[in-house]
Amino acid sequence: MRPLLLSLLLAVGLSAGELPKEQRILFLGDSITQGGGYIEIIEAALIAQHPDSDKIIIPLGLSSETVSGLSEDGHAGGKFPRPDLHERLDRALEKAKPQLVFACYGMNDGIYLPLGAERTKAFQNGMKKLHDKVTAAGARIIHLTPPVFDPVPIKERVLPPGLDKYEKPYQGYNEVLDFYSDWLLDMRDEAKWSVLDIHGPMNAAIAEKRKTDPEFTLAKDGVHPGPEGHLIMAQAVLDAWDLKVKADGTPDHPNGAAILAVIKKKHAILRPAWLSHVGHKRPGNAPGLPMEEALKKAVEFDAEARKLANSKEIVFPNQTGEWNGYAKHELNIAGKSVTVVAPKTAAAGRPWVWHGEFFGHKPAPDIALLGKGFHIVYMKINDMLGCPDAVKLWNQCHAELTTSYGLSMKPALVGLSRGGLYCYNWATSNPDKVSCIYGDAPVCDFKSWPGGKGKGKGDPRNWGFVLKLWGFKDEAEALAYKGNPVDSLAPLAKAGVPLLHVFGDADDVVPWEENTGLIESRYKALGGIITMIRKPGVGHHPHGLDDSTPIVEFIAKHAR
Repeated sequence: MRPLLLSLLLAVGLSAGELPKEQRILFLGDSITQGGGYIEIIEAALIAQHPDSDKIIIPLGLSSETVSGLSEDGHAGGKFPRPDLHERLDRALEKAKPQLVFACYGMNDGIYLPLGAERTKAFQNGMKKLHDKVTAAGARIIHLTPPVFDPVPIKERVLPPGLDKYEKPYQGYNEVLDFYSDWLLDMRDEAKWSVLDIHGPMNAAIAEKRKTDPEFTLAKDGVHPGPEGHLIMAQAVLDAWDLKVKADGTPDHPNGAAILAVIKKKHAILRPAWLSHVGHKRPGNAPGLPMEEALKKAVEFDAEARKLANSKEIVFPNQTGEWNGYAKHELNIAGKSVTVVAPKTAAAGRPWVWHGEFFGHKPAPDIALLGKGFHIVYMKINDMLGCPDAVKLWNQCHAELTTSYGLSMKPALVGLSRGGLYCYNWATSNPDKVSCIYGDAPVCDFKSWPGGKGKGKGDPRNWGFVLKLWGFKDEAEALAYKGNPVDSLAPLAKAGVPLLHVFGDADDVVPWEENTGLIESRYKALGGIITMIRKPGVGHHPHGLDDSTPIVEFIAKHAR
């Protein structure tokens, strides 16, 4: 345990690794707290690590709110002044009945102006009033220093120092938040307040990142942190409670991502319900469910999260329906949609099939493999044609699926038509992460398709994509390129990756001689193993086989 961290824990009345004794825990704050990302991270980690815990988390942040009671002229275009926490605080304490309160204020309290004595005094008095009311209600309060204000991403919308009037935020406003944070930290000694610092770690994270990326930010709008910022905010509480999370904020648990997804759904119900139940004067918030109904739904989500925490079976989040009788989940990885179809029971080692393109076309092999315990995966990155950026996205997808969801390190790759470019280009860059490749009339050289520089018809639109996606300065450079799958088989042969190609020998779209034929001859010359299934007289379509047994048996034999 680091000495600084230990001293911070003692300052907030905790021993290292100790959960608070209080059961009902209320979070108050402005729009950053209403957004709630850091609270969701905390509760998900709490349930993942302590599924039998009795803690009840109550999210009650309110957008635009201040603890100072101040509001700038013309706030929200003159539609309404900033809400004052103290207008609703008594009701919040009476209705939520918290035993422990976390309060995160300051961002709005300086009204985005330079440091001023009156505004500072209003913030300090408001915080003291909050502290006194919470303690008078018999609860304990832990103050969080405010998050950071970052002018870099909004440099066109901030104003410099020295002006008489500010109609836009002051560019040095984070200095005001520095001052507010220092004052709160001083109150630990002066008044024995419990204070956790999130402002300092956020400042430090930005400074470190900007050593290599001057434009890095935790908040794209300068105020509201994204996921990385919310994780830093959560970290102070996570450390205090000795809760473990991964680098992306999901609990350090095999079902961490699924647990966090359930908690997000729970909080999406509770946030508006609690705001409506307590009442407030901030327009624009949609009314929540009646409290009784919201709590009933929250209990159901809570039970689901705890079941996941106790489960030995890894479960994917975000089920959106079924696909041929199997649960279909939609994930977001690297900003892209990823479809995962899960088997009823995963096979040993959690094997999976990864489609390059055209998921759902000729589904018989996938359905059979689902029955054998395989997961089926498709990352939707249409029109990227397996380019270097597509390979990078696949790298991120593979890392997420194998680390967060425990899928096998070596998927079976399925490349139908242009999907061959995705599969082979990723596989040749990651030969140690591939169990086998099934190509069905696969594109293995973009000069053949979409280039149409051989016997094939070509596709001018997609050829234009190739020139752009690979960054070729002209067609001649593309034609001289030696990084197509037909040119890059050595790593796969060395790794012993078995191949299966199904092809029609009358294909005039992706001519087999220029693609599958070259793969066969070159792979065998390198000592690789390839199985060929020829369909006499068949063109590019139909894909697959009338009896998909050879495909299923090939993947089932080699996937691991």
